[in-house]
Amino acid sequence: MSTEEIGVLPDSLWSRRLAKEYALIRNYEPTFSPVNGDLTHYKGTIIGTGYYEGGVFVTDLILERTFPFTPPKVLWHTRIWHPNFTDGDDGPPRVCESILNKDWYANMHVVAIIEALKNLLANPNPDDPLNVHAAFEMKNYPARFLARVNYYLRTFATMENARRYL
Repeated sequence: MSTEEIGVLPDSLWSRRLAKEYALIRNYEPTFSPVNGDLTHYKGTIIGTGYYEGGVFVTDLILERTFPFTPPKVLWHTRIWHPNFTDGDDGPPRVCESILNKDWYANMHVVAIIEALKNLLANPNPDDPLNVHAAFEMKNYPARFLARVNYYLRTFATMENARRYL
């Protein structure tokens, strides 16, 4: 679809929407901030919970001109062993989250994406996998799955590694 088919906000509404997103992120997600003052590009960290407890995951959120009619683009920088993320061994991991496509609505905010990502870390869904190997392990070999998760946390999801992307 082209930008014309999706639609864009008029410039004055676009500027107000970006200011509102910035205020929400600043108030609710203080680990995220604009990259070089650009209110269409945020970078930050998500601290893992559940299986991913203590992991530091670096994420970029990019609001394209079609926002809010299309969701922000998510760039996940930290390798992760998770059924709903690609491994990241051949480029940045991709995330499988319905809010990033079919469940996105124009009245939603960027903080909803961050919350959805946090929730995905806390509640992996092996029944809707992007990484079928991680999903298989999680369902059939939970000790192996947990050992691999911990290896990824120690190797990739550290504050030292996060600093490379921040």
